[in-house]
Amino acid sequence: MFKQHLAGVTGFDAYLILSLLIFLLFFIGIAVRLFFFDKKEIEYLKNIPLDKNFDN
Repeated sequence: MFKQHLAGVTGFDAYLILSLLIFLLFFIGIAVRLFFFDKKEIEYLKNIPLDKNFDN
């Protein structure tokens, strides 16, 4: 059934499916990356200053 649906996909639908797959792969990749952070990387990210002074 799914194969028949993919055979009928044309034009706009193909871009929709492709963008959805890219979106999902990106967020799955981010989740995997966060899962495998080690203590050193977390400490480094904690110490990054978030406020910048642009008044100079």
